[in-house]
Amino acid sequence: MKKILIVEDDVDTLDLMETILHGQGYAVIKVKREITIREIGGIHPDLVILDFMLPFGPGTDICAAIKSNEMTKDIPVIMYSASSGIGELAGENGADAYLDKPFDVQELIEMVNRLVRKDRTPA
Repeated sequence: MKKILIVEDDVDTLDLMETILHGQGYAVIKVKREITIREIGGIHPDLVILDFMLPFGPGTDICAAIKSNEMTKDIPVIMYSASSGIGELAGENGADAYLDKPFDVQELIEMVNRLVRKDRTPA
């Protein structure tokens, strides 16, 4: 089962994403606190979903750290935010995709499926 790590401080959003993604056959790891690159590497997620506005710093900082670390650089990252102009900033920090908040459920599912290559047979 493919693992999705979601870093989000809003419990309702975490629960909603978990319900949606679990329904698509993914294992979901929810984190609402600051997380280190070492922890992310230890989880070995197939995808990370990051909110931009987190109480411990912008999600772009976590994204940049993921993409600059040898252990985690190949993990796809989706960033999302209600703030305008964050899409460009997400891309500048290495995000593989960006989603506006509130997000469209079907768009989220399609983006996740595409990035984790759910239809691809494992080697």
